Amino acid sequence: MAPRSQSVTINDVAREAGVSKSSAARVLAGRGSSSPKTQKAVHEAAKRLGYRPNALAKAMVSGSSKTIAAVLPDVANPFFSAALRGLTDAARSAGFEVLVANTDNDPDVETRSIELLTEKRVDGFVIAPVFQDEPDAISRLVNDEIPVVLLDRRMPALADVPLVSLDHVGASELATESLIELGHKRIAIVTEAVYDSQGVSGFPPGIDTGALRPSAQRLLGYRNALGKHGLPLEHDLVVHAEYTWRSAQKAVRRLIESGQDFSALFCTDAVLTAGAYKAIVEAGVPIPETFSFIGFDDQEWTTLVSPAISVLDQPRHALGATAATRLLAQIRHITANQQDVRLPANLIPRGTTAPPR
Repeated sequence: MAPRSQSVTINDVAREAGVSKSSAARVLAGRGSSSPKTQKAVHEAAKRLGYRPNALAKAMVSGSSKTIAAVLPDVANPFFSAALRGLTDAARSAGFEVLVANTDNDPDVETRSIELLTEKRVDGFVIAPVFQDEPDAISRLVNDEIPVVLLDRRMPALADVPLVSLDHVGASELATESLIELGHKRIAIVTEAVYDSQGVSGFPPGIDTGALRPSAQRLLGYRNALGKHGLPLEHDLVVHAEYTWRSAQKAVRRLIESGQDFSALFCTDAVLTAGAYKAIVEAGVPIPETFSFIGFDDQEWTTLVSPAISVLDQPRHALGATAATRLLAQIRHITANQQDVRLPANLIPRGTTAPPR
């Protein structure tokens, strides 16, 4: 009985083919010269025994494992699942496979995942990092000259690592200005970012906006759009919610019950959009008759309700594909371009936006 494939070694193949170990190794690695007879004997023996080369050993010899790693905070999140699809499509078209780690936004899990994938000798990393002051595991990759591209977000400690993300500031400006152009002057925003009388929390003068969290960048875009049109940013219209739909539901319910005078509501995240819409439905508030509503991400449910939800749509597949393409360029030393790539959002107006009544 032939050995099981996972236990078949080059020694087994050499013995079966009647050649030396070194001859079998040369044939299987495609290196050096061997007679046609030897090549045929080795390949036939490998096929009979079910030999599979050890991927780690092969990577050590060739210098490439033909794999890249995607380290993401939540692969169940529609944004990251769509971005992952774009990433894998681009990688496979280039002859690479993708190993995926889900960190659950836990810095310890992120560190362990990166260390394990480094041991697997992946050729590079696409990482949507967990927010922390000292992302040591990612910094070690950069210091060891392992190619890294950040997806969607970065932090100040990784300012020199190339980033592929949505133009978060521009996207929020686009949504806010579309409401202003409809005639809205008092526009509420639902955001995960913290806002106080000093402005966006953690937004000191001169900071690179790319180092801010996406939620803070989107709040900044809202502020910019209001200021461009001479409208004040009113603290009472900045509705803070934690990153859960239940938190957004409660926050928007409080806004509606407070009697605040506003004619439009903009949600800066897909999760917050779902919670906000649930609060609107439960309150029995007709939209856009009472106020206009713009959500974030073109989720399937946003076209299944009536009226269909106006949304800002992120190019999720393109973001993942672009991150993979930039990483592969680093791996292949095609370019040393370290500039960030920011893709624009697309505004999809539907039935929940109209001039104020």
